[in-house]
Amino acid sequence: MTGMSEGSSLLASIEKRAKELEKNQENLQREVFAKVAERLTSAFTLSNQSTSTKEPGTTKAMTATTSLPTEDRITNKRAYEEKQAQLNRMAKMGSSLHIAYDPRAAFKNPPTASELTLPMLMAAQTHLGHATSLWNPRNSGYIFGIRDGIHIISLDATYAYLRRAAKVVQEVARKGGMILFVGTRDKQEEIVVKAAEMAKGYHIFDRWVPGSLTNGQQILGACRLKVVDVTDKELPDLTTLLNGAALRSVLKPDLVVCFNPLENEVCLHECRLHTVPTIGVIDTDADATWVTYPIPANDDSVRSITLIAGVLGHAGAEGQQERMRMAKLGQATYNTKRAELSLEALRATGDVKAEAREGGSR
Repeated sequence: MTGMSEGSSLLASIEKRAKELEKNQENLQREVFAKVAERLTSAFTLSNQSTSTKEPGTTKAMTATTSLPTEDRITNKRAYEEKQAQLNRMAKMGSSLHIAYDPRAAFKNPPTASELTLPMLMAAQTHLGHATSLWNPRNSGYIFGIRDGIHIISLDATYAYLRRAAKVVQEVARKGGMILFVGTRDKQEEIVVKAAEMAKGYHIFDRWVPGSLTNGQQILGACRLKVVDVTDKELPDLTTLLNGAALRSVLKPDLVVCFNPLENEVCLHECRLHTVPTIGVIDTDADATWVTYPIPANDDSVRSITLIAGVLGHAGAEGQQERMRMAKLGQATYNTKRAELSLEALRATGDVKAEAREGGSR
C-alpha cells in the first residue's frame, strides 16, 4: 500500500509539472505574438500616417487597431523622419569611386606607346600563352616561364616589341602609306574597325580572299580608286581619268597588321611574296618568322587584342596628324615626283583619247 501511494503521488507531481510547463509555453507564445503584432502595427501606422490625406477612413481603422501608446508612435515616426533626412544629406554629398576598372577603357580611350606600362599589359592578359604541348620552339626567346602547364610570355618582350611596332605604324602613316588591319576572329570586328579609323587605314574582319595580292588585278581590278592631293582632297578630274584607264595597276598595302596570324597564313604568305612588311600578334603556338615585326602576346584574349590594336591605331593617328601638319605648311612627307609623272602621263593619255573621239565624230 505504501508503494502504491508513493507511485500515485509521483504521478500527480509529474502531471502538475507538465501543466506548469504547458502554461509557461503558452505564455511565451503570447509574448512572441504580441511583439510581432506590435512591430507590424507600428509599420502599418507609419505608412497610414504618410497616406492619411488620401484615405482617411482606412487610416482611422488601422490606427484604432494599434496597441502602441501615442508617445511610442510619435517616437518611431520621429526616428523614421531623422533617418530619411540623413539619407537625403548623404545623397547630396556626391560620393563616387575614383579608382574603378573599366574593361572597355582601352577601346574607348586607347593609350599611346609612351603611356604604355607593364601593369596595363598584365591587366590585359597579354602574358598568358598556350599549353606547353602546343609550344612552337621558335618562340623560346619570348617565353618567361611555365605556370600550371601554361607558357607565360615575357612582358618585357611584349612591351619592347609593341613599342617598336607602334613606331613602324606611325612612320608608315606619316609617309602617307596605306595600312591594312586584318582580324578575322569572333568579337574582333569592332576592334579592327576602330583601329583602322584611328589610323585612317583599311580593315578586313570577315575573310581574306586568297589571291588578293598575287592575283589582285583580277580580284580588285574593278574597284574604284580616288586621286587626292597631299591634304587628302579629292581631284575629280584625275579620279575620272584614273578609273577610265584600262591598264591601271591595283594598289597594294604598304603595311599589313594581322591580329590572328594562324588563321591568315595565306595573307602573310602573299605579303612575303610581294615584299609587304607585316606586323603580327605572335602567341606561343605561332611562328614568329611569318611576320616582319612580331608582337609576342596572347592572341586569344579580347582584352589583349583591344589594347594592342588601340596602341597601334593611336600610333597611326599620330603619324597622320604629323603628315597633315606638314601638308598645311606646303611640305610633303613623301616623294611626290613619281606620282606627278604618273599623273602627267595620265593627263596626256586622256588628251589623246579626247582628240581621237573628236576626230572620229567629225
